[in-house]
Amino acid sequence: MSENTALYTLAAQRLTEYMKGKNVRKTPERFEILRIICQTPGIFSIDELQEVMEKKAKFQVSRVTLFNTLRLLEDASLVIKHTLARAAHYECCITPHPMVCLVCQKCGTVRKLESSKIENWLSEQKCKQFIITQPVLYFHGLCRSCMVKKSIKNRKAKNKGKETKTKTKIQKK
Repeated sequence: MSENTALYTLAAQRLTEYMKGKNVRKTPERFEILRIICQTPGIFSIDELQEVMEKKAKFQVSRVTLFNTLRLLEDASLVIKHTLARAAHYECCITPHPMVCLVCQKCGTVRKLESSKIENWLSEQKCKQFIITQPVLYFHGLCRSCMVKKSIKNRKAKNKGKETKTKTKIQKK
């Protein structure tokens, strides 16, 4: 049995128990969305999920069904919702673990940072009168491609400024 299949089996079992306890209908659409999410590595947006669903899913589901199912999976503690500047992002999280996310302020990409020191520190944090169920730390900044674009833009602006100064000096003479 592959890791994704085992993950899906565990997640489907937990979802079934959750829906039974909440008296919510078990639909094939919900389980298909869960299957696709269990196969999706890392953090994803609703748009990315919808795109994968259109390609890989056994049947089509509406955007409303995706939102409602993601909310249900979040309530069942099977998915984490990362609310970021531009849009919500989600991640399959059957077993909660500390994580560090890098968020680009320019393009909105989200990447997980693998850092055992920070993850260990996060897992050790305790608060009085508060139970931390999912320790997540976000760093906001610029991703590599946005830094490159910014430096190119800055260079062009500098060069344009130099050209203007040179033209002004020539005109004064």
